[in-house]
Amino acid sequence: MAYRVKAYTLREESTESGTRYFISFKDGQEKHHELEVSERLFFEFRQMERRNRNLLQWDERHREF
Repeated sequence: MAYRVKAYTLREESTESGTRYFISFKDGQEKHHELEVSERLFFEFRQMERRNRNLLQWDERHREF
């Protein structure tokens, strides 16, 4: 299922010791959370965003009015 509004934010932070990856979101009680995640998980989220964007674009191109 594709969503137009993301429920999370991805962020990369470059430091002298390397790159750190974060995902931030609000839970069901509207409490903000920010988690440091692995590079692999971060890029999986990026891939998911691309697949969702491509699906939305495909739907727009093939929608019957």
